[in-house]
Amino acid sequence: GGNAYVAGWTYSPNFPVTSSALQRTLAGGRDAFVAKLNPSGNALVYSTYLGGSGHDSANAIAAGASGEAYVAGDTYSADFPLASAFQTTHGGRQDAFVAKLNANGSALMRSTFLGGAGDDRAAALALDASANVYAAGGTTSTNFPAYQALQPANGGGQDAFVTKFSSGGGLVYSTYLGGSG
Repeated sequence: GGNAYVAGWTYSPNFPVTSSALQRTLAGGRDAFVAKLNPSGNALVYSTYLGGSGHDSANAIAAGASGEAYVAGDTYSADFPLASAFQTTHGGRQDAFVAKLNANGSALMRSTFLGGAGDDRAAALALDASANVYAAGGTTSTNFPAYQALQPANGGGQDAFVTKFSSGGGLVYSTYLGGSG
């Protein structure tokens, strides 16, 4: 539709949010944000914080066919906002997250933790033609949620991970990808 989707993080308590935003106030020291600008770039369709009481960052964003925003990042917040979550508990110090906001940014359609006891960070996100969601990043967790995995165990230190969720939010596969270094 020509809209621009932007995601990142902010410490600003006065970050520009819209009146119907999912989250209108800064919840922690640093929150993720998601913004959608109109095709002319001169107005916000919406802008919202996304976070809990800890530090949260959005690192990747993709637009769905109906205008939804898919966001991935990392969170230190055990109280990060969840909806129809695959993983409902914070696994460790820093977990990855994957979230889907409705087209007007007023509600979470899905949001889940993705991580184990170590540090997990989603750095990339993509959608396919069937609206399956792919998240990738790095993990130091030895108990990262692996499922139907090419590599079911951490190779050593920090490994990459690749996780696929179905369009309905179910886990299709999740795998480590790394060696001993």
